[in-house]
Amino acid sequence: MILMSFVIPVLMLCLVFLYIILLRQFFMIKSKLPVFGFKGAMGGLNGRHRKLALWAVLIFTLSFAGQMATQLWAPDMLMVFNYEEAARGQNPNSTRFNESNILSDRILEKVVKRGGLALSADQLAGYLTISTPLDAEKLDTTQESALKISTEYWVHCSERVSLYGTTPKAVLNFLADVYWEDFTNNYAENDKVLDLSFGELEGMEYLDVKDYLQMQAYKLKNYLPGYSSESSSFRAEGSEETFTSLSQKIDNFIEIELERYEAFILEKGLSRHRNTYQSRMQYANRLLDTDQKKDMAAHDVRIEAIDMYNAFMTRFVLIPTYDTDQEFYMSRTKVGVDYFADEAKEFLESATTLVEKIEHNTYASGQVGRSGASDDVYAQADQRIEELNTELMNLSAQCRELCDAYVRMRRDGYIQVSFATPSAPANIIKSLMITFLYVAAWIGLAILQPYYAECMSGQAAERKVQKLAKKEYRKNKKEYRKRQKAEKREAKQNSGKGIDI
Repeated sequence: MILMSFVIPVLMLCLVFLYIILLRQFFMIKSKLPVFGFKGAMGGLNGRHRKLALWAVLIFTLSFAGQMATQLWAPDMLMVFNYEEAARGQNPNSTRFNESNILSDRILEKVVKRGGLALSADQLAGYLTISTPLDAEKLDTTQESALKISTEYWVHCSERVSLYGTTPKAVLNFLADVYWEDFTNNYAENDKVLDLSFGELEGMEYLDVKDYLQMQAYKLKNYLPGYSSESSSFRAEGSEETFTSLSQKIDNFIEIELERYEAFILEKGLSRHRNTYQSRMQYANRLLDTDQKKDMAAHDVRIEAIDMYNAFMTRFVLIPTYDTDQEFYMSRTKVGVDYFADEAKEFLESATTLVEKIEHNTYASGQVGRSGASDDVYAQADQRIEELNTELMNLSAQCRELCDAYVRMRRDGYIQVSFATPSAPANIIKSLMITFLYVAAWIGLAILQPYYAECMSGQAAERKVQKLAKKEYRKNKKEYRKRQKAEKREAKQNSGKGIDI
């Protein structure tokens, strides 16, 4: 099949050689060509029409077959990134997308390993090229609106890769599989947060168990809204749960089940290490009290700063402004006293929250100190922890199942891969053009043939005359040299004898 890929290059090479011969003959005999046309010279085509037609059909067939076979055997691969963030030049996890990763050394090494190819990653890189439909467009970079981000990429594999015991299409298939796996593992959603761990519950204080389970439940709760906003009605196959219904179940677990558990523990005053727990609560309250005093001091400072403002200055501050409809109006803006008031409110709310925590710790410490719970109550509390643990594990499994189903659906659509199919009309047009160029060259050679033959015969006769002239010249030159040598010898003999006077 690789031989078919050489059909078009060989035809084009022969065509170039044919036109070189045609131009050479034309420039050799252009001075002898008739001024008013080639009517007489067209007779050179007599009897050659059938032969010319057969050659034209042969060239057309070879050209068309070569193009179709090459495009079927080594098609271009189209990779379309059709997720929402792709249009912004981002990966699904909002990191920056880089098209060079498609043909990076890391990916190509995996392709070579996956396909068991008999070439290195560097060699494979020399046979692969990537382009986008935007490469042919002239973008006006001076205007931001003219800048475009491509979401489609064409990847071409050279036919020469078959010299290493594989095919271009097989290489592109390996590349698509490897890059998809790498893309989904590194740039898709990270759902590892759904894997909850409960190993730290062993030996934990009863009231701390509530905080720990609540923290684990919030991991699930905070992960679901992102999917819910994209597809609130999505359901996994064989399940009636949606992201909204699972989120509501987690809310019920936090606000009802965990609150009931905490109320039971506080009522019974349960603790694994009473003295240690009470000492810890006292230390925690001391830290909370310090933070509460800091917040109240910051609140008082801002209230004092507000009182220092002149009342006339804080009545109103208006500035001229235009709205979205370009309508003029006077807008009130904030001044320093407004910012002080907002900060004072925040510090007061923070101090109030700290007071509530201090009161809660004081109450829990008192309940633990007064507790006289039996072993049955502790066993009941341990059983309740196991039930809460099991319920949260069940919620985690449901979230995992639903999210995995949704992620699989989205991942299947992250990248769409397809191969280009040969276009018969386009290949026919190209084949007709090649055939036309061949026929034009042959006709030109047929027209020039009589003049070229006459020119060549004339040149042959001229060369024969020149050859005879050169032969005669060499003969005469040889005789002339003989005469010169004889004269020199005679003159030498005469000079040796001398002349008597």
